Amino acid sequence: MAKKKPARARPSRPQKSAEPTTAQLRQEYYARRAAEQALAELGLQLDEREPAKGDAHWWGGARDALDRLEIIHATWRFAGLNGFAPEPEDFDPDGGWPTAEEVEAVFGSWDKMLDESGIDDAVFGLIVEKALAAHEKLGAREKELELKATKLEAEEKKIPELKRREEVARAKRDEADSARASAEAERDGIVRERDAAQARVSALEAEVAELRAAAAAASDAPPAEGELLEEMERALSSVAATEQARDELHERMERLRAEREQDRRAIAELTQLLSRVDAEGAEAPDGGVPAAEEAPPTTVLEAVERAAAESKHLKFAPKAFETASESPFRRPGLVLRTLRSLDDLAGRFAAGDMGKSLVQAAADHGITQYKHDIAETTRKRYEDDYSFFLDGPGSPKLWVGPHIGLGSGSGAQFIARIYLHVADGSDTDVPRGIYVAVVGRHLPDTTT
Repeated sequence: MAKKKPARARPSRPQKSAEPTTAQLRQEYYARRAAEQALAELGLQLDEREPAKGDAHWWGGARDALDRLEIIHATWRFAGLNGFAPEPEDFDPDGGWPTAEEVEAVFGSWDKMLDESGIDDAVFGLIVEKALAAHEKLGAREKELELKATKLEAEEKKIPELKRREEVARAKRDEADSARASAEAERDGIVRERDAAQARVSALEAEVAELRAAAAAASDAPPAEGELLEEMERALSSVAATEQARDELHERMERLRAEREQDRRAIAELTQLLSRVDAEGAEAPDGGVPAAEEAPPTTVLEAVERAAAESKHLKFAPKAFETASESPFRRPGLVLRTLRSLDDLAGRFAAGDMGKSLVQAAADHGITQYKHDIAETTRKRYEDDYSFFLDGPGSPKLWVGPHIGLGSGSGAQFIARIYLHVADGSDTDVPRGIYVAVVGRHLPDTTT
């Protein structure tokens, strides 16, 4: 049992004097004399009887039991005030405690007194031990959380560089695609020229064969035949040049394909790493730190399905899964993390524990791109896109308005939206809460 030195004892109170006053002695004397006279008048004078004697053995046992009780009481009182059993040096008579000598005189030894008092089996000793064990466990947990926080901070610092590298890789890929398209167009033109040249060469070869046959009969070739032969030579040279250009274009296209494949692999690796960073930025569903690293989702649909399975407060409409399956967004880990944070926000909203707007409360949960509504003209113009059925056809039809933006850049591969319906509970068919309606592509509006 843990042991602490007791605090400084309080000064003992001064005891009242036990000596009677002169007036009290005089009054007692007169009362006793009056009693003796009354007994003498009644014939009850007891002077001739032997004085009564006490039972010294009985009184000795009582004093011994009282001493033991006082010492045990002092032991428990000391433990109750200090939280640990006393040692012989802790019993200071100046502090109002019995001495170690008195304890040994009554119990025989200090250990026997502790055994008889039962102080070693006291529940506060167990409580102290459990408190110390819990403190040690909390200290270890705190270190674990600090390491996890340090790791997350390091990963967070990598995000801008990862995004920059992804943008560079995407620009290189777009440039390679453009160069490949130009090379393919140029190749097609050269192929067409080559085919025309080959057709022309075939025709010229046929004519040359005829002319050679005719020239065999004559010694000298006419001027027209010489010009035709020169034209044929030029056509053959043109065909050779065309074939060489074709081969060069083919080699260039092969290089472009290799560069494009390399860029594609780099983008895939960066996307996977960014997804892992997005997933690791989230807490576990129970609010703690995950016991092991979680594999990031590979698609938006997988992220929505995982969030729906873990959700305690957030509700998902069938349309949310349909739109998620069509989304090419490259950061499904960010979708999962946002939906988990949104689930915590939905719990606060359902309980009415807000004290601020949903936009402000969303920022408290790390959701910074929360918009409270869309334009009414957009909702009316694109009614089918901005409405959904709560539980499929036949269930209540609801409108979406609040939405969350994800990602940066342009294109469905780099940006996404989560569209919501917020029910305040005024409709008895739609309980109070936050409903996920659409996850994935940016819905059409007046700007698109």
